[in-house]
Parts: sequence; C-alpha cells; structure tokens
Amino acid sequence: YRTLRYVTLRYVRYVTLRYVTLRYVTLRYVTLRYVTLRYVTLRYVTLRYVTLRYVTLRYVTYVTVTVRYVTLRYVTLRYVTLRYVTYVTYVRYRYVRTVTNGFSVLVRTVPTYDVTYVR
Repeated sequence: YRTLRYVTLRYVRYVTLRYVTLRYVTLRYVTLRYVTLRYVTLRYVTLRYVTLRYVTLRYVTYVTVTVRYVTLRYVTLRYVTLRYVTYVTYVRYRYVRTVTNGFSVLVRTVPTYDVTYVR
C-alpha cells in the first residue's frame, strides 16, 4: 500500500510490486525481469529504452503510458488498457480488452496474440 511519486528507477531487477500506485514515474535504461505487478495503478508513466522480460501484469487499470523505443518480450498483459503506445516489439497479448495508440490501433479481447511494431 505504497504511493510512489516522481520516482526514477534505474537498473532494477527482481521487482515485486503489489497494491502500489505509481504516478509520474520515469523509467530509463531499466531492465525489469521476473516482475509481478498486481492491483497496480499506473498513471503518467514514461518508459524509455526499457527491456521487460517475463513480466506479468494482472488487474491493472487506468493505465496512461507513453512508451518509446521499448522492447517487451514474453510479457503477459491481462485486463490492461494501454494508451499512447508506440514502437512496441514482440508483445504477446492475452485477454487484452483494449490496446490503442491514441489514433487508430484498437485490439479488443483476443486470445494469445503476437503483435510486432504497434504504432
């Protein structure tokens, strides 16, 4: 039950966040591995040059994320809403309600689905 504001994370590994509210967070050059995010609210998060591997996001809502030049591998997103996402490669979506970049990309609930270069 923590509230993190104006946080900068660098070189972080093996992170477990539960019941956390992240606001105005900047992640740069961060490697997140084996990360579990549950019941987390992400708002105004900026991810740049980040590598996410084996990340599980569950029950995450109200996500307004600006992603640039990010590589997502082996990522499972459940019930997540992503907005304003650009340059995403190798993402595996499972049971994603809506994925949009703010313009025209819209993916509604679908089974395991691989997306490359979503803009």
